[in-house]
Amino acid sequence: MDSDALEFLDTLVREGTRTEKGIRLPTERRLAEISGLSRSQVRERLSGLQMLGMLQKVQGSGNMLVDPSTSGTGNVFTLMQRAGLVSTAQIAQAREMLEIAIAPRILEHVTEAQILALEQTVHDMIDASAARDFAAGLKADHDFHLALFDILDNPIMTYMVGSMNQALHDLLLERRRVVISREIAENGGVIPEMFTTDEVHFEITRALRSRRREAVSAAMVEHFERWRRVSRPRPHTAPAPRGET
Repeated sequence: MDSDALEFLDTLVREGTRTEKGIRLPTERRLAEISGLSRSQVRERLSGLQMLGMLQKVQGSGNMLVDPSTSGTGNVFTLMQRAGLVSTAQIAQAREMLEIAIAPRILEHVTEAQILALEQTVHDMIDASAARDFAAGLKADHDFHLALFDILDNPIMTYMVGSMNQALHDLLLERRRVVISREIAENGGVIPEMFTTDEVHFEITRALRSRRREAVSAAMVEHFERWRRVSRPRPHTAPAPRGET
């Protein structure tokens, strides 16, 4: 944001009314009066904040400043991706680096209740995979990783990984479809008791229970490595010529 945009944001915070849902803003007319901007300039700046997920229009409450949304299109990574400023591969790489980096720090905050909640999320993931409900499985997967960042109690970090996951949504959904279908095929067409790409999340919770930093780091690295191993394209094998076995 430029200095004028930051000054406008300061005005919104100063003149707004804090509520449980966020900061309720004055009317556009009032904002124009106190900021010295025209109504059209006020609307333009509010639209910019809405694109970043920082502003929502709430029925009966008008405009609200809220925590940046990690859903829909209102996050910076999705906007950068659509503008061609970053690639899907770069976002995926950044997400992996971030999650591996913070993994040991989770031990400083995690409680037994939080580990139990993580395990329940993995069970939800397993149930969704068994039903071949790829969307529900992906949601459980996202919820698991967002919960790890929530444990750190740092909203900036939570927003970053949530936004990355949202920007990667279609890629991750297709990858989940591929790996589940592949694991079923490799199990003779029978749904396995537990998919290996789901089970790896239990390795993370077991590592957290161990209270060993190196174990948590290793489990997070294995999480990404296992997805790569299972989801990478298989080499094409040409059929044997007739008469050969």
